[in-house]
Amino acid sequence: MDLPHTDLFTRADALTFGLTDDDLKRLRRAGELSVLRPGFYVPTTLMDEASPTERHFLLARSYLMSTPAEEVLSHVSAAIAWGFDVWKLPLDKVHMTHGLDYASKRRPLRILHGTTLNPAERTTVNGYPVTTAARTVVDIARTSSVDRSVCVGDSALRSGHTDSDALAHAVESARFRTGIAAARRAVSLMNGRSESVGESRSRVLFETLPLPTPLLNQWVHDGAGRFVGRVDFLFWELGVIGEFDGESKYDSKRVLLDEKYREDRLRELGWVIVRWNWRELDDPRALLRRFEQAFARAAALPAPSGWFGDQRMTADQLPSFG
Repeated sequence: MDLPHTDLFTRADALTFGLTDDDLKRLRRAGELSVLRPGFYVPTTLMDEASPTERHFLLARSYLMSTPAEEVLSHVSAAIAWGFDVWKLPLDKVHMTHGLDYASKRRPLRILHGTTLNPAERTTVNGYPVTTAARTVVDIARTSSVDRSVCVGDSALRSGHTDSDALAHAVESARFRTGIAAARRAVSLMNGRSESVGESRSRVLFETLPLPTPLLNQWVHDGAGRFVGRVDFLFWELGVIGEFDGESKYDSKRVLLDEKYREDRLRELGWVIVRWNWRELDDPRALLRRFEQAFARAAALPAPSGWFGDQRMTADQLPSFG
């Protein structure tokens, strides 16, 4: 039995397509059709293959199909529409904002936020009404932990959909809302130079440890100006490089060998390298000890030779630090 040619459809759509309520029941029993929420259907194969964020956005779209035009996706739902990283943010409820300043309404699958929403804070992404990127980041920062918020904000900055001025303006606009102190703290830590959730989490963790502030994503060259590698964190005054290893960073033997060669060359220049992974982020004291040991080893060595900078350049364009 054919289904409407769309990934998400309503009972009314199905009836218009020629299906009956009995047909819908048979399709559900046969496992061909899944109920997203009452009255909204998705082909089961699509539902099974969808990631958690994709499932959330299907649910979000179902609400956009049945709510007043003035309501827009906000918070984590808007972040997903924008394509931002939403590490560890709960995905069980769709978040929307209607722009009227009265109490929020909570339902099993949706939260309708009752906060003011200026026309300039509304926009569309791929045709879907959402809060602007800056408003989205600040709403999340007001209602989530610092590390989760920074991961979203870093992703938003990295994507180019917002910038530090827009975030500062959004914070100022939210100055009388609940959670604004947390938002100010999170926004102050956001940096688009972090290229992954792991790097963002690492940077937030560094803020809680007695560590100097590293330079982010620097291009390191040897003494002849030849490019050696781009590094996640550079504690250049201490001669130490920090590298976060994500689960998919080395997805082939070739990539692993290239990374080993790169690291060997960095060590030859005199750098001491510290690597860590997701598991080690959960043990800050152990990670701090590793850095302290690395700083001590580097202090006993000559200063690294070569150059570094924010982008790949020739030797005569970069300052020597050796």
